[in-house]
Amino acid sequence: MTVKLVDLTLRAYLIPPEMTDIDRNLTAFIAAQLQLAEEEIVAYEIRLKAVDSRRGAPALVYKLAVTLRPGGAVSGTDAAPEGRAPEAEFPAAPAGLRQPVIVGSGPAGMMAGLILARAGAEPLIIESGAELEQRCADIAHFHQTREFNSRSNYLRGEGGAGTFSDGKLYTRTRDPLGRLVLEIFAAAGAPPGILYLKRPHIGSDKLPGVVRNIRREIEQAGGRFLFNTAVKELMIKERRCLGVITGDGQSIAAPAVIAAHGLGGRELTHKLIDQGVEYVLKGFQIGCRIEHPQAFIDENQYRLPHRPAWLEAAEYHLSSRADELRNIVGAASFCMCPGGEIVPGGLEPEYLSTNGMSRYARAGKFANSCLIVTQPETRFGEPQRAYQFLRDLEHAAFELGGGDYTAPAQDARAFVKGRLALKNEETSYAFGLRASRLDKLLPESATLALTLALRRFDHNFHGFLKYGKLVGIETFISSPVRFERDAETLMSSAAGLYLAGEGAGRAGGILSAAVDGIRIAGKMLEAKY
Repeated sequence: MTVKLVDLTLRAYLIPPEMTDIDRNLTAFIAAQLQLAEEEIVAYEIRLKAVDSRRGAPALVYKLAVTLRPGGAVSGTDAAPEGRAPEAEFPAAPAGLRQPVIVGSGPAGMMAGLILARAGAEPLIIESGAELEQRCADIAHFHQTREFNSRSNYLRGEGGAGTFSDGKLYTRTRDPLGRLVLEIFAAAGAPPGILYLKRPHIGSDKLPGVVRNIRREIEQAGGRFLFNTAVKELMIKERRCLGVITGDGQSIAAPAVIAAHGLGGRELTHKLIDQGVEYVLKGFQIGCRIEHPQAFIDENQYRLPHRPAWLEAAEYHLSSRADELRNIVGAASFCMCPGGEIVPGGLEPEYLSTNGMSRYARAGKFANSCLIVTQPETRFGEPQRAYQFLRDLEHAAFELGGGDYTAPAQDARAFVKGRLALKNEETSYAFGLRASRLDKLLPESATLALTLALRRFDHNFHGFLKYGKLVGIETFISSPVRFERDAETLMSSAAGLYLAGEGAGRAGGILSAAVDGIRIAGKMLEAKY
């Protein structure tokens, strides 16, 4: 049979508005483009799918591998089967690498654990929070009572913060291991579209199942999990890591340790610094969530009065350059959640930080995104001051909201004008909103940057100010420190200790953290023990 690569562009007027599962109904469109009868099309495989709305009404853009009946002929490039990157093959674990310890079960820790388990290393994954089933129950209890569980919440627990998020799987990095991550997620139950969508996502309703299935595979391959167990320090002697010490005083020896403790692992970050693990202070981001009606975003981005069923909720990605003449830094949108909701993603009782999540269908009434501003490392001088700055903001936000996890909020236009106003309290945030002066809560430099950015966004995205409201603050975006690593071995300054993911300042999001965990696991399998 002949298999050809075919580029297919479908304009909005070609697609019935009520059509839902268009990816499974492309045969007629392919046949029309190739000027063939539909019977000539045996099968097709989607290699890439994207939405192009730059020229008015949106179009779906596909790259397809089309299989034709024997004897069928069309012009085009022969389609080669897709294969894994060379980096996706890993050796068996050396004899000396048995039961390494991984601290944290977020994307970096989970993926490192999976690769090591598949290689026969029998890793032990230690998670300070609860396993998934208990974590879901604890979050439900929080919603019912507003009683915050510091060990089991939206930020901490099996799967890390990403378990309850939009599950975005795109990144600026072009690491070929990204394909392996997508394949692992798809095999674990993620929607198959993540393998070909230009901007794939899983959704907070499907992520827990994916996390659970990866855990089961690790366990079936000989790995173990230890939940509700904090690691309070590393066993470091003569600049070599020999294992970990848990919060209840248990010493666990290991041939190697991966610290993949995430942004919620601030206590361990402080301990690593105290124990002399080398690091550098770096810039980090803070911001506020901004919420709009999803219908407003759809109409602006797609330029259609109503979004058809075949088209996903629209996204946006905005940035504002610095104004050097006025000494105002830049700002940008981050972690945009179409059809999603805002959730409380804090770490401690009486501290509040927001986050965004959305289900796979992205069918919610609201869209939200974080508008972020970078805080330069020169402002703080040492990690303790940077982390205290974040905690002070989180506690002030909690108090400003009324002290019960209600979120402080302010109309976007009121923020720009420096006044108190919240005309409409309807929101996706389950704990409600309280009119507040977020422009006064944030550092003056951040308020100036966001004010400039909001005005610029409104210029090109008409109604961005009118229909938007700023909600809470967000502080768990990136780490103020980056732990040093050897360029070749990826090992930290302490032999046998590897630091991975967002908590190490080495990633920014699910995909990049997962790739970082896989890469470290690969280096461990190549090392001598």
